[in-house]
Amino acid sequence: MASVEEVKRRHEARLMKTPGVVGVGIGRSGDRTVIRVYVEKDSPKVRKAVPDALEDVPVEIVVSGPFKAL
Repeated sequence: MASVEEVKRRHEARLMKTPGVVGVGIGRSGDRTVIRVYVEKDSPKVRKAVPDALEDVPVEIVVSGPFKAL
């Protein structure tokens, strides 16, 4: 089975092309490792475009607003 890092790397470019997606990362949700997809705002369009899982790794949508470089 592929590592979460490998799964993220394979899908990150495609996810970042999704309108409203501002970042992709790895995090923890309870006792499991998840791929986090950061979005400017939640919408049905974003929910439809972002899968619930990638290669059996759960995906969690996080509403973060826009990212700004410091």
